[in-house]
Amino acid sequence: PAAVRDRSLTLDPFRQVCYLKGESIQLTGTEFAILYALLLNRGRIVPTKELSNAVWRDEVFYERNGCLAVHVRHIREKLHDRKPYATVKTAWGRGYWIE
Repeated sequence: PAAVRDRSLTLDPFRQVCYLKGESIQLTGTEFAILYALLLNRGRIVPTKELSNAVWRDEVFYERNGCLAVHVRHIREKLHDRKPYATVKTAWGRGYWIE
């Protein structure tokens, strides 16, 4: 899979590395998978179930969508102090997206 870029954010799925303005950002495997799936679908709302399946491939996690919300919060925290960054938006009751 090819690297995905959005503004100054780059995700390299081959090496599982995230860079923001050339600086390495430490993400867990789950955080990386969520951010990668959102960047691949940039500009559209990714439904919670679809995002959960892309990350975990298991229906059990969809039932616990609070787990996904926690991971998204951690992604936001890790990118927050390093602007400009790809903002992960919430479409309440529907899913997540990156503008």
